[in-house]
Amino acid sequence: MKIALIHATTTALKPIEVAFQTVAPNIELLHFMDTGLLALMEKSGKLTPEIIRRFSALVNIAYDSDVSCIQLTCSAFNDITAILQPLYPVKLFRSDEAMLDEALRYTSIGLVSTVKETPIALQNYLLNKNPDCMIESLVDPGIIHLLSQGKKRNMTIGLKRW
Repeated sequence: MKIALIHATTTALKPIEVAFQTVAPNIELLHFMDTGLLALMEKSGKLTPEIIRRFSALVNIAYDSDVSCIQLTCSAFNDITAILQPLYPVKLFRSDEAMLDEALRYTSIGLVSTVKETPIALQNYLLNKNPDCMIESLVDPGIIHLLSQGKKRNMTIGLKRW
């Protein structure tokens, strides 16, 4: 089985590789990336036609690679699955779908993200499934740099302060 992974940052590469190697080592992973997407999202604050076109180009290349499914790896772009899914016969997976479905077991949900636009995508999903859930968000753009530098402990300490 081949799975395409679509990234907007290099930070996601290693954790995803490790996770698949641990849980499903026989799956072939194909990585597709546009590191300019996050800057566009931060500038606009929302999905724009330009972002959708660029993301669509990555999905097209992934689909043409004969993959079984396409996994997004950046939560800030997860709402794009609703726009693009009708165009492809393979499943497009949000990066956070399983986690958010699990979180919906609770009435109060806390979200921590490294991109200010991420809570919008997460809240859209959660409130669509359960309009009565209470959501509190924390955005700390500096945390992602700690992770990319291998400073997981510093990242955890920062989150505990929340």
